[in-house]
Amino acid sequence: MVDRTPVVVGTDGSAHAASAVEWAAGYAARRGAELLIVTAAAAPGLRGAVGPSMQTAVTAELNVQGESVVAEAAAIAEKAAPGLKIRTEVHVGHSATEMMMTVAKSAGVLVVGARGRGAVASAVLGSVSSQIASHAPCPVVVVPGDEDPRAATGPVVVGVDDSANSVPALKRAAAEADAAGATLLAVHAWLDDAVASYPVINTSRDFKEKEVAAAVLGEHVAGLATDYPDLVVEQRVVVDDSAQALIKRSVGAQLVVVGSRGRGGFASLLLGSTSAKVLRHAHCPVMIVRS
Repeated sequence: MVDRTPVVVGTDGSAHAASAVEWAAGYAARRGAELLIVTAAAAPGLRGAVGPSMQTAVTAELNVQGESVVAEAAAIAEKAAPGLKIRTEVHVGHSATEMMMTVAKSAGVLVVGARGRGAVASAVLGSVSSQIASHAPCPVVVVPGDEDPRAATGPVVVGVDDSANSVPALKRAAAEADAAGATLLAVHAWLDDAVASYPVINTSRDFKEKEVAAAVLGEHVAGLATDYPDLVVEQRVVVDDSAQALIKRSVGAQLVVVGSRGRGGFASLLLGSTSAKVLRHAHCPVMIVRS
């Protein structure tokens, strides 16, 4: 099926951005979508600091540099998905975050690398990717740069809890798994104070909690068969921290899908603690779905 909404990927020429471009190219090709590659080229503090002629010269140079960055990214995308429709844009005078938030308004999916050129080695998730994941109006995919996400042939993993916020994530994960011909692995993790303090004790209360958790997961998953009759769905109820449960199952997965907020999310908290932890530590691309 042809998707007329573009897949947008941001690049700054870094290795992490190259991984994001590769992943985005394959993703767009599988869905018949156009790939839009964008980069930001800005000189902080330039406006007002120099005269008009110097501003014009610097702007021209920034545009040349930006065109070089997107041309290199387009070559990577073409190699990853020959024949893919690719378009590029250079946004001069905008920060990377400003640019990505602007293009997100017309994007079907926004793809970024986990870190860019400006990130220090100890930063697991760069400031730009973190801000975009928190605020973009469309689904955002953050691609790790230290592993090859294209090599994964495992399931699409989604976290499910008893909140309404997990419903959009589950529906999106089902669509992603169906489009990729992958199994959907729906995970419901629960962990209370008693289990955390005494993990070896199995009380009747613990069994009751598991039964309730299994019922919640089963109820959420049951409705998927109508829209995706051929989709294979596996359900897992695990006694574990929600983020850790998803991080563990991200090994070998094609994609992990999480909602922007979970059970304990406040309206003002745009990215919940579980989503933030998964973004920082997952071993495969992570999709954040706005609740």
